[in-house]
Amino acid sequence: MIQERVLVTGGAGFIGGTLVAELLARGHRVTIFDDLSGAADDWWEPVGGRPSDAAEPDAELRFIHGDVRDREAVDAALAGHEIVVHLAAHTDIRAGLVDPHRDLAIGVIGTWNVLDAMRRLDIRTLLYASSGTIYGTPAVVPTPEDHGPLLPESHYAAAKLAGESLISGFAALHDLRALIFRFGNTVGARSDHGVVHDLVVKLLRDPSRLELMGDGRQAKPYVAVEDVVAGMLHALAQPPQRPVTTYNVGTAGTLTVDRVADLVVQALGLDEGAVARTFLGASPVGGGGWPGDTPLVDFDTSRLVSIGWRPRWSAEEAVLRAAAGTAVRMMNGSRPLLTADERRAAGRRAGGDKSPTRTAAATAR
Repeated sequence: MIQERVLVTGGAGFIGGTLVAELLARGHRVTIFDDLSGAADDWWEPVGGRPSDAAEPDAELRFIHGDVRDREAVDAALAGHEIVVHLAAHTDIRAGLVDPHRDLAIGVIGTWNVLDAMRRLDIRTLLYASSGTIYGTPAVVPTPEDHGPLLPESHYAAAKLAGESLISGFAALHDLRALIFRFGNTVGARSDHGVVHDLVVKLLRDPSRLELMGDGRQAKPYVAVEDVVAGMLHALAQPPQRPVTTYNVGTAGTLTVDRVADLVVQALGLDEGAVARTFLGASPVGGGGWPGDTPLVDFDTSRLVSIGWRPRWSAEEAVLRAAAGTAVRMMNGSRPLLTADERRAAGRRAGGDKSPTRTAAATAR
């Protein structure tokens, strides 16, 4: 039986690909709305093939090339849908230090455009990807969804919190059912940023040493992308709740960056004693790895657990799977071995520098 048609902003991204594939498996008709600015060259692989821009309106899978900052494009894309999943965001938190306007334009104005289109088109159900970074440095740990005040510590986190506020206002005034999901550090083989991705890249280039940002004691929940998607869809299947329900999505407890490094070394089959570990820009104990990096995120996930969701993988298992999968994907693909910072810097340079190459030593896993 064909279910509702779902539009997914940012559906060509890391989380989006897994979500779209699962929606299709459950019988939904799906439209991906994405400008592809942050998409991998093979972004379409999780959904089983590249969808056509010219697909018929009732096709199982459609793709619309568009930007959430473009109000007219958002209006045209949302027409005919019953559910909107809003994933589109500027996910590179550190880049916000240089270009904070992107977080405003995509995270705030883009979210407003989606909500206003839903209001005018009478679309009543929204799923929104927020972040655990919106808590800042909370007084209560593990932190429940109703904790406050919320004092974000980056432009990205502030934009996510602003998006939540806009959703609350629209939901209260226009009878929307809004589900907000505050994600932990979401990991998987197809992620192109984050500590797991970057540590894998560094070890593939040089398995004898590993550089870590901060003092290694920053602690976060790590959750497999498949578990994030399962949590979202499990919440969607519950009886309608209005106007807004917020869920923390993560595993129990946290992992320090030091422990994540241990697991990445293990996943790549390297001898931990042979990997020299150094710290870049180490901040005071308990500090973040860079300005805007929240040093501790520790969720209370009991609200989502209480409705029957459980993560399939622990935080350590999620990191091990993500690291192993990332290594295979990087070695089997043609993409350069660049960390997220290096890729951003290369994009700013006219002509770019040559990318690091895979050495024979980097293949030893």
